[in-house]
Amino acid sequence: MQVSEVLNQAYEPQGMWRSRAPAVRVVVRLLLAQAGVGAVGAGLWLLDGGWSGLAAVVGTAIAVIPSAYFAVHVFSKAPGTAPRQVLGALYLGEAFKLILTAALFMIALRWFSGHFLPLITTYAAVLGTYWFFFLGALRT
Repeated sequence: MQVSEVLNQAYEPQGMWRSRAPAVRVVVRLLLAQAGVGAVGAGLWLLDGGWSGLAAVVGTAIAVIPSAYFAVHVFSKAPGTAPRQVLGALYLGEAFKLILTAALFMIALRWFSGHFLPLITTYAAVLGTYWFFFLGALRT
């Protein structure tokens, strides 16, 4: 069987893959973890002043909003969808996520150019949540 035939055929989901529920629970937990890390970061930057705290909240939003969009876009495909369509959703979702992130940064830098450090450090900390969140998933 050629690769193109495999990508075009529908498949029968097995076990936990028959439902989106387990994956949706993971995504919701990840987004909540990201929001929690962002809240801690914003609280710490709030000690520096109101604008720093607000910049940290915006940095959190710049990380969480595109992640949420990506998850909604990818999970819009029902279990059993042809692999080519799922792969297309992944590529399109990731491309739009990058464009959305860049656009949000451009907007945020217009308002918070004087508070770039709180914005970028909180953004980086929230993105770092991926590494720690999925660390346990790689262990066997």
